[in-house]
Amino acid sequence: MNHSIRYDYRRLLSFTFVTVFTLSLFVLFSCKKTETDKTAESRASLRQVLYVQSLYNNHPNENIVPQITGVIDSMRNIGRTPYYFAAVNVLIDRLFSDGRFAEADSLAVRMEEEALEDCDSLSMAMAKRVRAQMFYKLSQPERALKELEPAGSYISNPYRSGSDFGTATSIQEWLWIISRELGDTVNMNKAGLAYARMVEDYSTLNNWNDTTGHYPVSALAFKAEKAFSKGDMQRAKTLLDSASLRILPTLPARAYEHLYAVRCMVRAADSNWEGAIADTDTLLNTHKDFPWFYLKDLLLKAEILNMAGKHEESAKTYSKYITFHDSLSNKITDRRLHDLTVLYRTELDQEQKRADRFRIFAFSSVIILLLILLAIALLHAAREKKRNRLLVERLKEFDCATEKASHIEQKEDNTVLSLIEKLDRYMFISRPYTSPALSRKELAEFTELTPDALGQLIKNERGVSVHTYINSFRLEEARKILGSNSNEGIAEIAVRLGFGTARTLQRAFKERYDMSPTQYREASREIRTSENQ
Repeated sequence: MNHSIRYDYRRLLSFTFVTVFTLSLFVLFSCKKTETDKTAESRASLRQVLYVQSLYNNHPNENIVPQITGVIDSMRNIGRTPYYFAAVNVLIDRLFSDGRFAEADSLAVRMEEEALEDCDSLSMAMAKRVRAQMFYKLSQPERALKELEPAGSYISNPYRSGSDFGTATSIQEWLWIISRELGDTVNMNKAGLAYARMVEDYSTLNNWNDTTGHYPVSALAFKAEKAFSKGDMQRAKTLLDSASLRILPTLPARAYEHLYAVRCMVRAADSNWEGAIADTDTLLNTHKDFPWFYLKDLLLKAEILNMAGKHEESAKTYSKYITFHDSLSNKITDRRLHDLTVLYRTELDQEQKRADRFRIFAFSSVIILLLILLAIALLHAAREKKRNRLLVERLKEFDCATEKASHIEQKEDNTVLSLIEKLDRYMFISRPYTSPALSRKELAEFTELTPDALGQLIKNERGVSVHTYINSFRLEEARKILGSNSNEGIAEIAVRLGFGTARTLQRAFKERYDMSPTQYREASREIRTSENQ
């Protein structure tokens, strides 16, 4: 899956709907000009901003920034209206999607300055929200919160118009998201209740009913989160059940993502593992093209699987999380480097036209870029090493838990073992797998089954083929040898455990544990060294 930092088709449709809805309500704003002039200019500005939005939607992979910039410049020359700021918002979003982070941030700052000059508090709030979203997506939640916190105060009356209401609720929604990321339950619940209160008041004052269900469902989810954080499980469940009844199956799950996020936590706390895992899967599917959210969903699923006792699935999910986290971090860093490179080249061209006095600066910039690339390479290697160590620690914890369970089983003298359990014990104690010639025929003789019946038994009970079943015991013993103080070579281990060749062992080990035998041994040694210090 290509997790690019780019909105998918559903996101574009959603953004178009919100933009058109907001712009249509701006027509209600008063102006010093005559009604005829205001109507004519409004229609012209509306056509321009819709054209900008159309360019954004219909050309996702083309460089349309110059065209949008030209339209915005013409709108600025006529006069900065709410339509103008809406068009700037679209351009900022496109620059960010294209990885031009510095330009997007610079334009957001300019948007805020222009809104301040015009005393346009709504556009100032929009600019703050846009910058906060960018910082959050760049894994800077503290900076995002600092940017967003004053934004709500810019909107004196969130019920004055649909645009005021939409911006005000969006600010509270993002405050909830960012506070949750920071683990700040108090401010998270504060933002959630503010959002819910706005939805209720706006519905009452304007006799408004959200037919999509997005606003009321989100409001109920935020209330449920507060009840859950206070330990009131029954109220949290009641609120979530009420929210679930308002979901429209015809709309994408992204419209109700907060419900699934909160319900997942409540279900996990209630030991409803199947429901909690189903909610995480819904979130993962919803956020598959939104990497900053997808990453957090992976970590949540790994934690729930671990609590549910599905340790192997948890380890695999956590491994996927680590890999994706590194990939996303590298991707963002690469885009930042690309952004810096583009800006640097532009400045260099201008400097060459003026004089040669900036050559030292250019040379220094190149050196810095090379150092950054080197730092990225070293950081990637360190993260790979850290990932391997985390996986080894998880596996060792699993070994300890398994050993405790086996001791308990040994104390139960009257335990009647099933056929597959007898076969497991035979493999564990007698270790027939050390023979490379071991096949289903020998195991069938032990179980007094036909080879086909044996294969079906292992398939039904363990979900794998006979060959994979045999190799799992070889790999477990190989892993324990590699995790011990033994200096036995990979080739020797492979021959002794029935793999035949070192290459066979390495391939099988990599497929099962997502690292090579050598990497596992190195990580185990590091853990032992740190424990002895």
